[in-house]
Amino acid sequence: MITALVAAADIPAAPLGWDNAFSTWTVPWWQLAVLTVAGAAYLVGVATLRRKGIPWQRGRIVLWFVGLAMIGLSAASAIGVYDRASFAMSAVQHMVLQMIAPAPLGLAAPVTLALRATTGRPRRTLLRLLHSRYIAVVTHPLVAYALFVVTPFVLIYSSLFDIGLTDDVVHDLTHVHFVLVGALLYWPLLGVDPLPNPLPFVMRLLLVVGLGPAHIVLGIPIMLRDSLLAPGFFLDVAARWGNDALADQKAGGGLLWIFGDVVVLFLLGGLFSQWNRSEKREQRRIDRHLDRLHGDAATTPPWWLTSETTPATDTTDQKELDPR
Repeated sequence: MITALVAAADIPAAPLGWDNAFSTWTVPWWQLAVLTVAGAAYLVGVATLRRKGIPWQRGRIVLWFVGLAMIGLSAASAIGVYDRASFAMSAVQHMVLQMIAPAPLGLAAPVTLALRATTGRPRRTLLRLLHSRYIAVVTHPLVAYALFVVTPFVLIYSSLFDIGLTDDVVHDLTHVHFVLVGALLYWPLLGVDPLPNPLPFVMRLLLVVGLGPAHIVLGIPIMLRDSLLAPGFFLDVAARWGNDALADQKAGGGLLWIFGDVVVLFLLGGLFSQWNRSEKREQRRIDRHLDRLHGDAATTPPWWLTSETTPATDTTDQKELDPR
């Protein structure tokens, strides 16, 4: 008998399969409305800059909408439709919201855009917020890292997981929380927007490397677990669908592990590329500085060349002076 919990959660009538994976959609109105406002606000900021004659990279605009699209797809596609009834889909949604979507959003530099596009009181308010103690604390790399790592453990192993399966408000707030903690960590890692606590690239790499073990510790125990999380709910879903709820949970644990490590590899590649570009920019800056100081003046030979040529010169001079 299906309990009222499953009925209240609006579980789909049929389990997810290849036949309905791409045809099952929902319309989460308030989430789509927030994403629409975020997209429109970004475009208004870009238009404001261009009216001032300030260029803005088109690639950043694309990245912003890629990040918003990822959030929208995780809520409106089959991932969002089945995120409560299937632990595996919940794991995919968690990865998209916390580890994937914040990356293009951060690379789009929304804070930099807001600072350049606003003037007067709105800009002063934003600057006060960015320099506030609260922002300095929550964006500190160690605090952001701790929030990022601890969040999935708390939401999966606490009563919030059971409540979120049936309570729409709690369920939606967990989605917002995933995006926010992802953004808090990616802000110092990507280093595109101005930071209260800027990090050298070595520390960024260490933080990214530390994300790998965190997802191993999260995913593997779920894969090896022989009991269900929220058993009353998922057993009722299994009775409705006729599927194996424990196998679905184990698949979700595997996705948390593998998905997390794959994202970490991409982050490492991106950071190494960013580091390389930063070093090249620094080299060009030093070259320009030296050009301003010395202009077209003859360069001074390195000391090792000078030390090698000096004895030979001295010997020649001695032969010229020697009458023999």
